[in-house]
Amino acid sequence: MAGKIGGGHGHGSGGAQHAVSGDGLRIDPEAVPALRSAFADALSRVDEQLRLANQELRVTAWAKDPVSQDAAVLFNDRSVDTAASAIDSLRAYREQLTVAVANLDKTAQQYHAVDRGNESGVKKGDGG
Repeated sequence: MAGKIGGGHGHGSGGAQHAVSGDGLRIDPEAVPALRSAFADALSRVDEQLRLANQELRVTAWAKDPVSQDAAVLFNDRSVDTAASAIDSLRAYREQLTVAVANLDKTAQQYHAVDRGNESGVKKGDGG
């Protein structure tokens, strides 16, 4: 969602500017804060799940028998210990959310810069 200002390529009512990502996604300027908030909220929730998982997800063998020990190893491998574990998938998702929030922040900054430039141009063109 790396937004770029589509200078002069606005669509919709009043020729409003839209951010355009590399894949052609158009984002209304008014939607950016709500999108950022939704992604930041999801990021916060994932962070909480990762915090809980780091504290409580790993299991130990209930009994000292080989079956319990094998079960604990298998559970931990699938949950936290291997590259294909559930916790690593959650970490990868967290990284995607982090990138999305950062890109929405950049998009908002670009909109503000364009708005300031437009205001400056209007004031100069107004003669005052």
